[in-house]
Amino acid sequence: MSNSKSWIVARNKPNQDKIALINLERQNFEFFQPTFKTISRIQNKFKEIIKPVFPGYIFVAINLEEKNWHKVNNTRGISSIIVFGNEIPLIRCELIEELKYRFSVSNTPKAANSFEIGMNAEITNGLFAQLIGKIEEIDADQRIWVLLDILGTQTRVSINKLNLHPRYN
Repeated sequence: MSNSKSWIVARNKPNQDKIALINLERQNFEFFQPTFKTISRIQNKFKEIIKPVFPGYIFVAINLEEKNWHKVNNTRGISSIIVFGNEIPLIRCELIEELKYRFSVSNTPKAANSFEIGMNAEITNGLFAQLIGKIEEIDADQRIWVLLDILGTQTRVSINKLNLHPRYN
């Protein structure tokens, strides 16, 4: 593609993410769907699964000179291109590059948040989801020890930092 490449957002049909990606690839479109690893409970077992950061949406590169966005709109698995009025909003290449960096091939997001001992953090996944605790210790292997108040008792738990979100209040 030439230097007139821009990115647009396409909405997938329900449960057809993989079909849309396969068909975009067959048509030689460059696309990107940022994903991340998370731990979910499936049939009473905790499993690591890969989920899209923006469920139901794919970033697609189009060539403005070729006006090939109509092909995207007619791709199997794609519901529509996101438009505002009659305008297709274009996404800057810098933003896509930043997303690609943050959500690299390893599917491990690069943390934009930095944690410090003594700060509060909310647990986002797992058994303790939505609980807020105080960070007590930070290990080098992406584990953070958090003190939680459970039924009036201080309990120390180890949480992967990808499953924490800092609370600044």
